[in-house]
Amino acid sequence: MVVTDASVISSRCMQAVFAVHLWNLGQQVSSSKAPAGRTTAPDAELSVIRLGIAKATSMAIEWIILITDSLGSARRAVDPSVHPGQTHSLAVCSALRLFFSQGHGYRIDFWDCPSKAEWSLHQLVHNNVTNTRVSAGPHLATSIDFLHSKSVLSCLDTWRTLFNCPAIQG
Repeated sequence: MVVTDASVISSRCMQAVFAVHLWNLGQQVSSSKAPAGRTTAPDAELSVIRLGIAKATSMAIEWIILITDSLGSARRAVDPSVHPGQTHSLAVCSALRLFFSQGHGYRIDFWDCPSKAEWSLHQLVHNNVTNTRVSAGPHLATSIDFLHSKSVLSCLDTWRTLFNCPAIQG
C-alpha cells in the first residue's frame, strides 16, 4: 500500500510539503517527506503520487494499492498528454510500463480516501504533512499552476480595485 498526502500552506514564507508511506504485509517499509516549494495542492499531490509509485515499483511486489485524497491528481498521474504536471505523469507512466511488463498478474488500484474520513493509515500521513512547516528559501521550486493561480488572483485584485473607482465604473 502506498499512502500519500500533501499540504499547501498559504503563507508566503512557507513551502508546501508532501509525504508518502509504504506498507507491505501490515508493516511500514518506507516513509518519505519532502518540501514541494511553491505549488498548488493538485501539483503537490501529483508529485507525491509520482514518488510513491516510483518507490513501490522498485520493490518486489505484484500489486500496488495507492491511497490518496486527490483522485484528480491520480488521474493526471497516468495521463501522459500535455499538461502542467506532464513530467510527473511521464515518469509515472514509465515506471508503470516497466512494472506491468514483469508479468500478467501485476496491477495497481487507486483508492480515494478523503482526509475527513480519518482512516488510520491516511490520517498518519495527513498528520505528518500538516504538522510540518518548512520555511521558504530564496530559490524555491515553483510550479506553472502556482504562477498561473497567482496571476489570476492578481488580475482579480486589480479588477476589484478598479471597480471601486467611480471613473472606471459603468
